[in-house]
Amino acid sequence: MKYSGPRLISLAIFPLILLVTTAFGQQAKPQTPTEKQVDDVVRVNTALVQTDVTVVDKRGRFVEGLNSDQFELRIDAQVQPIASFERVAAGSAKEAQQLSRDANGKPQSAPGERTDRGQTRGRVIFFFVDDVHLASDSMARARGGLLRFVNKQMAAGDRVAILSTSGQIGFLQQLTDNKAVLREAIDRLHLKRGNESTSMKVPISEVDANLVANHRDTKLFSYLVDAVKNEFQTDAFNAALIVRSRIRQINAESRMVEVQTLYGLHGLLRSTAQLPGRKLVFFISDGFIVDDRKSNAADVLREVVKEAARVGAVVYTMDTRASFSDPAVDATRNDFLDFSSRQGGRLIAESRMPQEPLETLADETGGRSFLNPNVFDEALARAIEETSNYYLLAWRPDNENQRNGKSRIDLVVKGRPDLRVRMRRNSFDFTAGPNAKPISIPNRLTAGKTPDEELLGALASLYPRRELPTSLSVGYLHTPETGTSLNVSMEIDDALGFDPSNEKKETAVDVLGIALDDRGMFSSFKQRLNVTREAMLATNDHRVQWNQSMPLPAGLYQVRVAVRDRETGRVGSALQWIEVPEISANGASISSIFVGERRGGDPISAPKPPIKVNRVFDRSSRLRYLAYAYNATQAAAPGGPAIELKVLRDGEAVRGIPVTEPVSASVGNSKTVSLSGEIDLAGLTAGIYTLQISLTEKTGKTGVAQQVDFVIR
Repeated sequence: MKYSGPRLISLAIFPLILLVTTAFGQQAKPQTPTEKQVDDVVRVNTALVQTDVTVVDKRGRFVEGLNSDQFELRIDAQVQPIASFERVAAGSAKEAQQLSRDANGKPQSAPGERTDRGQTRGRVIFFFVDDVHLASDSMARARGGLLRFVNKQMAAGDRVAILSTSGQIGFLQQLTDNKAVLREAIDRLHLKRGNESTSMKVPISEVDANLVANHRDTKLFSYLVDAVKNEFQTDAFNAALIVRSRIRQINAESRMVEVQTLYGLHGLLRSTAQLPGRKLVFFISDGFIVDDRKSNAADVLREVVKEAARVGAVVYTMDTRASFSDPAVDATRNDFLDFSSRQGGRLIAESRMPQEPLETLADETGGRSFLNPNVFDEALARAIEETSNYYLLAWRPDNENQRNGKSRIDLVVKGRPDLRVRMRRNSFDFTAGPNAKPISIPNRLTAGKTPDEELLGALASLYPRRELPTSLSVGYLHTPETGTSLNVSMEIDDALGFDPSNEKKETAVDVLGIALDDRGMFSSFKQRLNVTREAMLATNDHRVQWNQSMPLPAGLYQVRVAVRDRETGRVGSALQWIEVPEISANGASISSIFVGERRGGDPISAPKPPIKVNRVFDRSSRLRYLAYAYNATQAAAPGGPAIELKVLRDGEAVRGIPVTEPVSASVGNSKTVSLSGEIDLAGLTAGIYTLQISLTEKTGKTGVAQQVDFVIR
């Protein structure tokens, strides 16, 4: 079967592209590829090859403190010297630099990648739900496990995507840190496993069909024929015809579905190539049959493994099947019981054959397979913990096979047989990824795209474009007069180009923005900014910031913004999800929390600072916040709401920092209260934090809360 591309990702992004092109009345022309696609596993730097390694003890805990002298690296069974070795923290700001090295092993920065955005970038986690292979009870377990992960295990700064083989999640199967989006995506997961259209009671599974058709299991075939004879009271000839017909049907359907699953996973992996750092992918399935005698699924599986190596993804597989009994001796499922040897090994085959591709996929990509559905939550926690840190080693290839990534790699810790080394079986090169390449604007423009099409393409990009670093902060507000609206704050840094011959030293920036939901509803805006060098340099961080208001009803929205510098042709984009609640006159609610920064030298009476769009703060500064409580009595009034402010890290309240109670004041009417204050950040270490404001009405005993994440560098 010819591979026609990642159907899964196409399903995810097609509605977005359609909405964006409809909103602005334009349609991008197809772009002719300017580079030859590489068919090898990876493109390997001729001077340096990298291998990522996880070392765990018997309890599955990452082993700290190892050095290169403790490892023995073998390439095609030959000992190979280790050229460089270091520990990497997954999700750290430094990870992308450590993974992108030049021929001499020196770290490189990706275009648009800034190193001043805090010490933590957050983990990137994908859940690929193989819904076409999940039974109803397995789907329930998968949904429950994913929901518990989102509610209890997902940390601040994590970006998570939930995708499915069938594409039924649609527009929501994108990376996000918004838990409301992920909960909605989980809610859309429903049974997609095809039920065989037959009135027969004799159970014939995918494993049975494969054993009979492709491995000539005559004893099993004889049993199935006898069972059909008993059910239909027919002769052996007609019973055999019925059995063969069902087996052909089952094999034809399973061939199509298993290849669809692997192509979908391949498409997901390929789409992550532009993301920096190592990616963690959970593949959730009841398993399926990969057999060379049945289909080309084994070849596709090998391509999936190669793609995982190319993009730096580690795959953990999870079998969601519960324990089951042999249908041949289960009176609740079969009217023709058989205790003879004709079905010897059938139960074992039912258990093991669907698990084999799951084990292969995990082992070949450096992950791990979890085959017990009773430890779903524990498996997720263990996998995330053991992949939070890893070792990165590099070696120099000696021949063409090693340069092409076709060599077998083996690694052991000397004298420590108690330690388990998990590593991918193919080498990779992160410097071959798009993030490590300089962007050639003239080449893209000569490929047939107009500037407007470039801007539109950035707006519809699956992941943010970083040639022109762009930040976005979206919050909602409500007033009785105008209703609910989004406050969209945008920012670009000092990467703008200024023509030296321009006496005014100014440049123009084109801006496109859109807020859309999965129902096809959207609101859009188009702007042009005239930016002078003098105005940009007058700001503390040499950044350009502007705002846009978008009136919208309650709903779940994705806001996207794309910018293009007319002088250099560089483009950038950013996106953010936001849930706008229904503001009821009968219940209290809180707006989004807006944060700004007051630096150490600024007096407390200084004018209100602008919104901190990227929410990255210096430890020497103070965080100022502002939110509005709706339909709440004033805090100072008798019976007013109790207001509590907390700073959280990893879900736990941070102690010992000076946090003043929010100052409340009525705004326009007694039912809208502003909540403002500031926090001294000097006592906090670098990392990702969450600011939480909660409000409890003393009269109605109802509570609401709002959160916003921020980073300290």
